[in-house]
Amino acid sequence: SDYWVIKLSAEGFIEWENTIGGNSTDDLLSVKNILDGGYILGGTSASGIYGDKNEASLSSDYWVIKINESGVIEWQNTIGGSGDDNLQSVQQTVDGGYILGGNSSSGISGDKTEVSSMYDYWVVKLNNDGNIEWQNTIGGNTSDIMYSVQQTPDGGYILGGISLSSIS
Repeated sequence: SDYWVIKLSAEGFIEWENTIGGNSTDDLLSVKNILDGGYILGGTSASGIYGDKNEASLSSDYWVIKINESGVIEWQNTIGGSGDDNLQSVQQTVDGGYILGGNSSSGISGDKTEVSSMYDYWVVKLNNDGNIEWQNTIGGNTSDIMYSVQQTPDGGYILGGISLSSIS
């Protein structure tokens, strides 16, 4: 599977479309308008360097792509460790960067700097060029799955999802 992005007119007619992917499973889960008129795409990829993919996944990794208003790729970043990393939500931040939210089972490896128990929330902040500024792994002793992240009016972030962990 590949990312498939379609831009419709106000009347519902296709203006453009773009299929973006590599040689394995690529699942698009979040698309948002951004300030420059383009779009930020976020999802998960297991593809190696092939097709549109310019960086190999270690396992199943976050895959973030910035496209312009015509659907052309401007930059992309594959972010993850040796376990499964599943991006669920992406949003542009007030500083022009991006906040990514999902879950991770990766230990310290690749881009991952903190250990996860089973699955933990994994929040990654990117600058406007798609480079990692900071990250945080949050969770308890079993699975914690994040589905949404949003920036708050005070400049912080609110995370939402489920937890199967006890106090830990």
